[in-house]
Amino acid sequence: MDRRTFLKLTGLTTLAGGATTTVAGQNDDVYRPGGPRRGSPQAINLNAFHDNEQLAAALQQIHRQSDRTSLRALTESAGGAGTVWEMQVGEGDTNVHIITQIHGDEASGTEVALKLLRKLALGNGRQVDRILDEITLTVIPRVNPDGAVFAYDYDDDGREEIVGRRTNTQPWSPSDSTYEPYYHYSSPSGTPSGYDMNRDFSIVTDFDAPDDEDQGSWFANRFFDLEYEGYTLFSSGLRLTPEVRAVTRSYLEADPDYAITHHHRGGNLVPDSGGKGPQKQSLLAIMAAFGPAYRDRSLFYPPDYEPIQQAVNPFLDEATSTRSLQLNALVANALAEKGNSVFDSTTRYGYFPLWGSYLDALTPQTNAAGMLYETSFQTDQIGQKAFGRYLQATVVGFDVTLEAIADGSIADVDPEDYFDYPPMGESISPARGERLRP
Repeated sequence: MDRRTFLKLTGLTTLAGGATTTVAGQNDDVYRPGGPRRGSPQAINLNAFHDNEQLAAALQQIHRQSDRTSLRALTESAGGAGTVWEMQVGEGDTNVHIITQIHGDEASGTEVALKLLRKLALGNGRQVDRILDEITLTVIPRVNPDGAVFAYDYDDDGREEIVGRRTNTQPWSPSDSTYEPYYHYSSPSGTPSGYDMNRDFSIVTDFDAPDDEDQGSWFANRFFDLEYEGYTLFSSGLRLTPEVRAVTRSYLEADPDYAITHHHRGGNLVPDSGGKGPQKQSLLAIMAAFGPAYRDRSLFYPPDYEPIQQAVNPFLDEATSTRSLQLNALVANALAEKGNSVFDSTTRYGYFPLWGSYLDALTPQTNAAGMLYETSFQTDQIGQKAFGRYLQATVVGFDVTLEAIADGSIADVDPEDYFDYPPMGESISPARGERLRP
């Protein structure tokens, strides 16, 4: 059975984890314990975030002040809004690759990446020294300059505001591919079109879209199904964006042992967390990519489901899958150690392969353990509200990850801890439609 048919029949297309319904009776002025009140569109403010020029200046300043870094411009964004930068620091044998803000309205990871780079490039102390000695860290702090500063009349007041959006800015042409792929669209309606770039990766890292029908076939003239090593990889990416091609080059050159991608999602609750009161909001959802060794742990598919490439990534072996689970559990456990607080609210983003994504297309190239962060809400939902807590959750995650990789303690994490965290609970009515997949 085709995966699209299976998901339609089982009703699992609406949310990758937990319940699918929106909390009854909620309106856009929603509040849940541990999370922000979204408020009105007029309250959107992005002053806490670096724009493209400010980000470039900050990276260049770090590089000027430090002899530990390399900095390069990977490409200009498709829409011309800015440069996609890569910074590398450290001289260790273990390679870590981090990308943030591939969706322009998912901004907090960029700010944490910048703080992390500044700390490692300019800081001192045993912790910094150990990380620099053991790890080579490659960071792309903003994959999507177009989406990060995208402006439109969000609140219908006749003026354009910078609120960010998911896609880059890039038209599609019939010369680009046989058909226009499903992940190319205009959002909001009437604005210039662009690509959801976390659908544009290909496991064939030199894939050339004009020759797409030599390597696969199209479903409904919207979804490209790639034939690869005996598997049909449904809804694969076409590598149509310069940003994705640049990230792929960066990844392959870095040859990472660990790969991390930072995202935001809509708001969700922590199941069974409220006792007699309201449930907590989930501050962070985590997702590990894993292969057939953990096939029976899929949230969506029975253990004997075929074809297997719809349930798990068949190109990730048991050792790599286990390291992915350890990487994710490490972060969730560190936040849980903060006690009964807003940080002890980690949930699990249900996994199945998304063949156009960074994790599923690239981690098999180097047997990298993979982790996806999903902090709550996009900038076009709440702007910079609750920015401090989202920032801190990711700071804790990035710090504990590099420390544990550097000192080897990541190998002591029980991979089963990952499955102890609950799937995301109910959605709390995102302002402009639930984001369905990372």
